[in-house]
Amino acid sequence: MRQRSSLDVGIGKHDSMLLCLFFVLLSMCPIVRAQRLGRVRGSVTDSSGAAVPRATVQLKNQRSGKLHLTKSDETGHFELLGLPTGQYTMTVIAPGFARFVRRNVTVTAGGEQRQEIRLAIASQDQTVRVNASATQLQIAPESNASAVVITGRDLDALSNDPDEFQSQLSELAGPSVGLGGGEIYINGFTGGDLPPKSDIREIRVNSDPFSVRNDRLGYGRIDIFTKPGASAYHGDFSTEYNNSGMNARSPFLVGVKPPSYHTWLWSGDGGGPLGKKASFYVDLQHRSINRANLVNTEILDSNANIEPYVATVPNPRLLTNGSGQLDFALTSRNTLTVRYDYFTIDERNNGIDTQALPSQAYEYARYHHNLQISDSQVLSPEVLNTTQFQYLHFRDVETPQNISPAIDVLGAFLGGGSVNGSLDRHETHYELQNYTTISLPNHLIQFGGYLRAIRRQEDDTENFNGTFTFNSLSDYQQTQQGLNNGLTMSQVQAAGYGPSQFNITAGNLSASVNRVDGTLFAGDDWKLSSHFTFSYGLRFETENLISDHADWAPRVGIAWGLGRGANTRTVLRAGWGIFYQRFDDDQMIIAARLNGINQLTYVVAQPEFFPTAPPISTLAAASTSLPTVYRIAPNLHSPFDTDTAVSLEHQVSRTTTVSLTYINSRGEDQFLTNDINAPLPGTYNPSDPSSGVRPLGYAAGNLYEYQSAGFYRQNQLIANVHVDARRASVFGYYVFNSAHSDTAGVDSFATDPWNIRTDYGRALFDVRHRAVIGGTFALPLAIRLSSVVMANSGLPFSITLPQDVYGTGIHNARPAYATASTPPSNVAVTQYGIFNIAPGSNDQLISPNTETAPANFMLNLRLSRTFGFGGEGRKSHGGTGTAEVVKSRRERRSEALGGRGLSTGGGYSLGGATNHRYALTVSISALNVLNTVNLAPPIAVIGSPLFGRSLSLATGPYAAQVGNPVANRLINVGLSLSF
Repeated sequence: MRQRSSLDVGIGKHDSMLLCLFFVLLSMCPIVRAQRLGRVRGSVTDSSGAAVPRATVQLKNQRSGKLHLTKSDETGHFELLGLPTGQYTMTVIAPGFARFVRRNVTVTAGGEQRQEIRLAIASQDQTVRVNASATQLQIAPESNASAVVITGRDLDALSNDPDEFQSQLSELAGPSVGLGGGEIYINGFTGGDLPPKSDIREIRVNSDPFSVRNDRLGYGRIDIFTKPGASAYHGDFSTEYNNSGMNARSPFLVGVKPPSYHTWLWSGDGGGPLGKKASFYVDLQHRSINRANLVNTEILDSNANIEPYVATVPNPRLLTNGSGQLDFALTSRNTLTVRYDYFTIDERNNGIDTQALPSQAYEYARYHHNLQISDSQVLSPEVLNTTQFQYLHFRDVETPQNISPAIDVLGAFLGGGSVNGSLDRHETHYELQNYTTISLPNHLIQFGGYLRAIRRQEDDTENFNGTFTFNSLSDYQQTQQGLNNGLTMSQVQAAGYGPSQFNITAGNLSASVNRVDGTLFAGDDWKLSSHFTFSYGLRFETENLISDHADWAPRVGIAWGLGRGANTRTVLRAGWGIFYQRFDDDQMIIAARLNGINQLTYVVAQPEFFPTAPPISTLAAASTSLPTVYRIAPNLHSPFDTDTAVSLEHQVSRTTTVSLTYINSRGEDQFLTNDINAPLPGTYNPSDPSSGVRPLGYAAGNLYEYQSAGFYRQNQLIANVHVDARRASVFGYYVFNSAHSDTAGVDSFATDPWNIRTDYGRALFDVRHRAVIGGTFALPLAIRLSSVVMANSGLPFSITLPQDVYGTGIHNARPAYATASTPPSNVAVTQYGIFNIAPGSNDQLISPNTETAPANFMLNLRLSRTFGFGGEGRKSHGGTGTAEVVKSRRERRSEALGGRGLSTGGGYSLGGATNHRYALTVSISALNVLNTVNLAPPIAVIGSPLFGRSLSLATGPYAAQVGNPVANRLINVGLSLSF
């Protein structure tokens, strides 16, 4: 008999049980219906209001722990149905955005919860918490009110020229601590070139200063994040132009025909989707800068008479920058970003400056490749892991136009052949980072680290042509007149003139260095209550090529919301930490090149062979030649500073927050350079260069050693203000700064090699007062005004002597104050005091940086107007801030903070907003609109005929155009087309 299968039979025993179970469940349906489940629906947008598609939305039942998941659609909307009643924790995750967490979302029986989610931009580790209300003070450590976040309309207030833009950013960041100053990070990496402004989505300044992730204190830190792709195609094309006829000339252009010059900037960018899971963004910028260098000093004419010399030399530059970025949503929990940047510079007549004559000119070219890869994985609703890699390669080439010996007349000019020589440098950087963030109800845990490797190789002929040094223009004049009259150099020297020194370098052209450094860190933001967060963490740092291989850096901090209730109006913050500074490959390559084996420098005091340099073999055999080498001290330590900060933040109104911060910094083991074989104290006579008892003997010469023997003390008081009103956005700060130190950095030489504390005094970075305020204002007729005002009280500078007082080959000594016993021949009467210009071993030198250069002030303005055409578009574009759209304060604040991700908006490089499909923006900007004359520090070498005079305009942010000293006010006109 055929065995029956289950398909042949009726209802068996098991089937009867299943059928009974079915009827039991069916009978329970009225009960389930009686419970009436709830639902949650809403939308996910970025900070500009654009939809964020494919965002992961999670609801976790706070009692049962059950997880409900969905994704937002192409319009950013989502819906979760059939949710049991109760309390839920909502988490929203999207690539490129900070994780959004909202607790205590209540689901009621038969009810519908509407949730409007606005995502904020993530920092590179994507752990920035979204503020409940962007205008409300927050307790989270990264939400310090002293931070400045620049994007959209606030970004428009800064220059479009990348050089000026970077200079303004450095001033906007304000002073950091110590000698190192602030740093610029691009997508979390250092070493790259600043991208075009149109390629930037957000800039964060001074955010979370005591974060355990940061190697340096956050004050002065600048984080730049570039644009990703978008879910809708959009783009910009812009151009900006100025020429000499539009600008105000430098007041130092006296007696010369003003040069003709221009700058023309072209930029294009665009982005959009690549299928459903990818997007792209590309940017191309080209700059043609036909500027001029200005020489303004005194030289000798053909008859060896002193005469003023003012000249302009064309200094054309071509710069091209191209970049592209791809964003891939590999899975709902995995995002991959790949970015490539190419940058090239071609420049002629570089090296010419106020006192560097046209013969110093050299051609310069740079080629730069930068690849960045970032992979972010959501390992669980609480855990985010990010791995990042950077490959950076660049080549620098310098070609001098004159290779005759250089002539350095202290306090007057640098002439003859180029001191830079030829250079061909190849440098490759590899950096791997991995960061993990764990978000728990009361803890935000971070841990990770990075490993960096730098390979640098260069062929360098710096100073292979040799340099003759004269202590004064008078000495040089008397020498030339004597030679013109047929005297020999011996006779000239017998009369007390001639060069005081000749130095030349010889040996192998090539040198290389391999530098490796790395760090590990772990930290936790512990939320002890809704009004109090305690942060703590520890870093371990190390690097090769120095003896110090283990540096530990603890960090602690608190954020305390004063008062009661959900809306905290006052927050008290305090932090303490240790921060290290790494030994740079610039000094490593010098020590590898000028080590006495690879290359050797010969120093000859009072040479008798001017103006012709003898063969190297002759100098090597001469007993008067001092060999000079560089080395890294065997006990070199990484410099560190111990920083303490206390700040009080207050929300004055719904649109205004202010903060006051005090920072105390104590720097130890600071870098400097010292001659460890200098003549012992009291044994050297400057009039007899061969005198002096050297510890290692005269034949050993000068041994310049990189040491970590300095220190500094610094106090700062910083006041910040943020205003975000309906028609205005304003940010700014004021800093009072007091700093004292005994070193001016790793390349600064100790004046007295045997008493470094002689150099203790006002620090080079002690700019006593500094203020910056910027903002954007909506004017009638849809015109937008953007402005930045910058001011400081002037840079400190030192009065110096032209003599080599200590026998080190370095001309950096300072005078002593004259007394009643000072011989009249040694007395110099100046506007800064009466000095003893020939101090003895028992005379106390004046402190460094006793004087202050002229104060600086700069007002920059930009006016722009956007015209929309072509029908209504999906979103406003062509900029932000001028379209007459009524928005909540929270929306306006979020818009000021910017957005990231698959947004649908267009670019905003130059102008205001419009809802039309196309936007044409017209702009005009003025740098130094008031035509303020900002002067550079004066010549401070006693004995110079130019002593006490400023010969040029200030540089950096107080120059109308960086690198163009012939313009005092700059006018730019621009056009931008967005779609």
